[in-house]
Amino acid sequence: MRVLITGATGFIGTHLCHRLVAEGHRVVALVRDPAKAGGLPKEGVELLRGDLSLFTRPDLVLPECEAVVHLAGVVTAKRLSDYHDVNFVAVQHLVQALARQAWKPRRLLFASSLAASGPSRDGALRTEADGCAPVEPYGESKMRAEDFLRSAPFPTTSFRPALVFGPNDPATVTLFRLARRGLGFQVAGRDPGLSWVQIDDLLDALVLLLGDPSTDHRTYFVSHPAPTTNRGLWTALGATFGRKVRVLPLPRPLLYGAMVTMTALSKAFGFTNQLDEKQYEQLTAPGFVCSSALLTKDFGWRARFELEAALRRAADGYREAGWF
Repeated sequence: MRVLITGATGFIGTHLCHRLVAEGHRVVALVRDPAKAGGLPKEGVELLRGDLSLFTRPDLVLPECEAVVHLAGVVTAKRLSDYHDVNFVAVQHLVQALARQAWKPRRLLFASSLAASGPSRDGALRTEADGCAPVEPYGESKMRAEDFLRSAPFPTTSFRPALVFGPNDPATVTLFRLARRGLGFQVAGRDPGLSWVQIDDLLDALVLLLGDPSTDHRTYFVSHPAPTTNRGLWTALGATFGRKVRVLPLPRPLLYGAMVTMTALSKAFGFTNQLDEKQYEQLTAPGFVCSSALLTKDFGWRARFELEAALRRAADGYREAGWF
C-alpha cells in the first residue's frame, strides 16, 4: 500500500512511517522542512515538500496513494484562531484537494482527539455514541473537522487517541523530567481520570484502520482499557525513576491568573502560549476517560502495554536520544 502522511516528521508520524515501511508499505511524507526528515526511514519514503497550504493550490497533482493519514495539526497555538484554521479549515482544503485528483483514496484517517468528545462526567467512560461537548477551542476544532469528514466523497475514519506515551515525544517529556526530580502537580482538590495509550498500541490500531475495507465514515477512541488518575500517573512516573514524586496542588485561581497573564504576554511578544485557554480548560476539567470497546469489537484491537511498561519504554527512548 502507498500511504500519504501529513505531519510525517512529528512524534506519531515518525513512528508510523517506520512501522509502515517495516511492514512493506510505501510512504509519501508531506514535509515542511526536509532538514527535519532525518528521523524518517532512509528507504521506502518519498518526500513531498510543503505545508498544509499546499492543498489550497487548485492545480496541485498529488502522487497516487491508496490511503491518507492526516496527522498534521496544532496542539499549542500562538492565537486561538490557529486551532480553527489549522485543525478544521486545513482539513477542508485537504479533502477538496483529494477530491480534485484523478484518483481517490480508499480511506482517509484523521487524527482527532479525546478533546473533541469533551471531558467525562462522574468518571464515566465516554463512548463513540456519546454526543460531543468540547470545552475549549482545540477540541471544538477537532469536532468540527470530524463533522465535516462525514460528508467527504471517500471513506474516512476519525481516530481519537488518548494521552500517548512513547519515545521522543516532546509533548510529554516535561512530565518525565519533573518526575525524575521528584516533583509533580495537579489542580488543588482534583484528581481527574486520564485515559492513555502507548505509541505501539496506537500504531497497531492505525494499521488495522488502514485496512478497513468498508465504505463507511467511522469514529473510534484509542486508549488502554484501564484509565489512570492524575496522581496515579505521577506515582507511576516516579516508579519509572525509582523515586517518590511529591505532587504539588495548584489553586485554581492561581492557575487562572497565570493563564490570563501568559495569554496577554503571548499576544504582546508573539510567542507560543503553553498555558492558554485550551490548556486551562483541560487542566481544570473533571477528567478525560474513554472506552475503546468499539475498536476492539470491530477490529479485535487490544492494548499490549500496561502503564508502567509504557512509561519505561518512553523514558528509555528519551535517555537514548539524550533528552535527559
